[in-house]
Amino acid sequence: MSSPWLPVSTALLALHVLANVVWIGALLAVSLLTALAPRMADVAEVGSLARRVHTRLAIPAFLASLGAGVGRIVLAPSAYAHLPWFHAKLTFALAIIVLHHVVGARARKVAGGNADAGRGVGTLGWLILLCAAGAVLLGVTKALP
Repeated sequence: MSSPWLPVSTALLALHVLANVVWIGALLAVSLLTALAPRMADVAEVGSLARRVHTRLAIPAFLASLGAGVGRIVLAPSAYAHLPWFHAKLTFALAIIVLHHVVGARARKVAGGNADAGRGVGTLGWLILLCAAGAVLLGVTKALP
């Protein structure tokens, strides 16, 4: 007889995937807004919007993703320790975390009126998207021969 409740590992996986969708989407929005700010009449206003998206969506989603991911690892640490695809996926995730902080700092500077801080952030957005695509590809194909 099966339990009527969702297994904890499945619930954590669902939370992890949902949080990643929100996190990456928010980071891409912050990147786009920050990159466009230097071409806008009111740089600080666009930067403030980017900052709000970062603090109200990207940061909470990152924390939820991190918590759910760590929770999954804690449930079966030895299972994850020997999976080469998992280490590669974590490398992509680490790159996104670094870019998350860089883009957030740039958005903060643009919100303060520094238009030059927005230059090059569009490229960082593309890097975020590429790293996310790499992590998704590894996560989806892990069970394939």
